[in-house]
Amino acid sequence: MTRSASNISAFDHEELLQSHPVATIVMDKNGVLLFVNSAAEQLCNISRAAMIGRVIYDVISIDRSYRQHMLDASKPSLYAHRTEIVIASARRAIDVDLQMVELEHSGHRILTLTPSQNDAEFLGTAIGRSGRAAGAAASMLAHEIKNPLAGIKGAAQLLARKADASGERFTTLICAEVDRITKLIDQMEHFSRGQPLSCDAVNLYQPTHQAIETVRARQLPGIKLSEDYDPSLPLVHGNHDALVQILLNFVTNACEALQGRDDGEVRITTAYRHGLSIDNGDGRGRTALPIEISVSDNGPGVPSDIRGDVFDPFVTTKREGRGLGLALVAKLARDMGGTVQYSRDDDWTRFRLHLAAAKPSDSISPKDIIP
Repeated sequence: MTRSASNISAFDHEELLQSHPVATIVMDKNGVLLFVNSAAEQLCNISRAAMIGRVIYDVISIDRSYRQHMLDASKPSLYAHRTEIVIASARRAIDVDLQMVELEHSGHRILTLTPSQNDAEFLGTAIGRSGRAAGAAASMLAHEIKNPLAGIKGAAQLLARKADASGERFTTLICAEVDRITKLIDQMEHFSRGQPLSCDAVNLYQPTHQAIETVRARQLPGIKLSEDYDPSLPLVHGNHDALVQILLNFVTNACEALQGRDDGEVRITTAYRHGLSIDNGDGRGRTALPIEISVSDNGPGVPSDIRGDVFDPFVTTKREGRGLGLALVAKLARDMGGTVQYSRDDDWTRFRLHLAAAKPSDSISPKDIIP
């Protein structure tokens, strides 16, 4: 619902509030939104133009007791720690610290919404930390381990030439273990590469199709793969191989979470989302990330004790897992100027990748040209 508000206009503090890193909303005494900053656009996943003039409760759903308090002129301030709100545009519940104060006796109220630590991680703030931590680990291990492995494997191969059948079995085992460890180090070295990814204008459906067909080839029983794509999406600013890696990781993880069930479903969807943007800290301000690809499954989800660390290296629940897959995903997304998110709602686990639209200077990736 949109209410007319004749007093909706620019005000003296707009520039200051726009630069505020916390989601900040200004509303009149009736709860009509007069101003929202970029952080609020990102949190609510809706553009400023679509929010201004609407009533606050049409944008976010808040506990009834807080609603009454916020519209009570005799109570110009409010603070609520770790209270649940529901983002209407995404139908997603998150916990926030909510604070409201009066704006200089004008009758207007300033409302700030600060996601709790775990929800902040879902918004992608763990990406930078995970990339740096994994990079340091990769540099150290590659130097200390990978070079001696070649010598160990060479010695085992020499011994195999003179060994009997039982000895050959052990040298074969040594070579196999060396190869396994080398593969692990190769994976970790992805994180230590300092050069940026080469990004082009990419047709998102080419890497998506490649990743899904790779998973389908495994013929996993009891799992339904469903696809729902927005055909109007523009080309994205990205790297074809990196996108395949990210999507293959998301879809494979979703399928593995559903093993043993006969009603498992993995949904791959794309959409254009207004309002989401990030600041990459490069001095160029905020970058819009309107293109979203989501991989969802109806499995049990990530255990609550590691949800806030899901994109960190070496965090895993898999018995044979190394905890590098999602950390690599986070780094690749960041290298393309995008972000990834994790959420759990309506009994569905959702991993989302958000990307920028292709730039005018981008060339079209050769891998995305259909012959």
